[in-house]
Amino acid sequence: PEFPPPPHRCQLLPALWHGMAPNNNFRRRVSREDSNCEGPASKRFASNKDTAAGASSCGAASTDGQGVVAPPPCRLAPDNAAQVAFASKVAEAAEALPPDMTLIASDGSRHPVHRLILSARSPFFLKAFTIGMHEQTSGEMRLPDVDPDRLKAVVDWMYGREALVDVATPAAGIALLEVAERWQVNELCTQLCCSDVCVVTESTALELWEAAQRMNLANLEARCRDYVIALLGDLFQGGRLRQEAPCLPPPLRDLSPAQLQALLESDDLPVTSEEQALDLALAYAKEREAEFTEIDAETVFLAVRWRLVPGPVIAERGMQAKCLVKAGGGSLPSKLLAAMADGMQFQFMGGSAWNTLPVTASNKLRALHRIPVGSYQNLVPGMSVRVIGDVDELRHLCRRCAPGAKLKVEWIPEMKSLAGATCRVMELRDEICGAQLEDPFEKVIRYLPFDALLLA
Repeated sequence: PEFPPPPHRCQLLPALWHGMAPNNNFRRRVSREDSNCEGPASKRFASNKDTAAGASSCGAASTDGQGVVAPPPCRLAPDNAAQVAFASKVAEAAEALPPDMTLIASDGSRHPVHRLILSARSPFFLKAFTIGMHEQTSGEMRLPDVDPDRLKAVVDWMYGREALVDVATPAAGIALLEVAERWQVNELCTQLCCSDVCVVTESTALELWEAAQRMNLANLEARCRDYVIALLGDLFQGGRLRQEAPCLPPPLRDLSPAQLQALLESDDLPVTSEEQALDLALAYAKEREAEFTEIDAETVFLAVRWRLVPGPVIAERGMQAKCLVKAGGGSLPSKLLAAMADGMQFQFMGGSAWNTLPVTASNKLRALHRIPVGSYQNLVPGMSVRVIGDVDELRHLCRRCAPGAKLKVEWIPEMKSLAGATCRVMELRDEICGAQLEDPFEKVIRYLPFDALLLA
């Protein structure tokens, strides 16, 4: 028979109890003036004049009435080891002293605790015990929506004891996270998000992602998003989204519109062209066509960077997408239509659009984008471009005339250092339909045809 995995055991004693650390104002410190008080006493206080100078330079020094300057006091405070030992002793003392508060779980079970320990760990309890709430006088706090196992685990962690958490399903970890987040035990939230309780897999990614979004756990949300992005890499490499009837795997098909929006807004989306991002959005909309609303359409498709999509693709695959027209009640949603029109205007204006139109997220390149310049008209002095990384292809493009050019760019072996480099366009040369660039490595002027350049 198959047995569930044993509960995950966490070593929970932290290095420092922030809420119970001594006042930082009493830490030992040496002022800049103290560092100037150097040298033997016979030299420093050889005369009354020297004595006065020494006293003023040390700042904290004082005289005993006979002209002898006493050394400044040494300020001491516990170091980290002492603070950890202090926290441990407080926990031990609390175990020996009678509790002064009782927490009552959802099943009516009673859990005796100490107000000092809970207040030091949780701003939630500190507020409940200090602002005159009923719990301050009654000595009891009812928690009707907190499971006793979750309550015991969090209390054990607060006392520095080990807590046992079942990792057979993500539900137990999420429930514990919700309690820790509600009680503002931030250190426990961070520890849970990085432990085996919140392992991101194909079966747990969406559930954990939804919980992270609900509780504003940015680190866990980023881990889930990065996991799904890794799944997308295999999907794009296989070309499965360009089929007539694309089929998304379950983790992607079951994404909420807000989660897909987060993927499309990420600069790390593994696409080399923005058409691939549009393919993903369209495949998702077709999978959920029966329930895809106008709000869903705007949430997802406004995250596509339309200024980087070729104009004909926008007209054919964007404006005529049946799933979008259906979601808009027979026409494209107005916000989406405006975004597509802006993208077509950007493409129609060519290179001048980069300097004349305001910069928006719609024309921001992703990390893996390798979008060709497209035409000579799309170049403009001052814009950044990336040279293609294939040296053999670069050599071939330089040895023949670019489309519309009268002359070709002569290839020399030293030009191979340009492959994959990012440069700024200095001038345009009509006769070669290309650009004058500065080699960032050789610091010399080079010329390349437009079709050897990518947007950067």
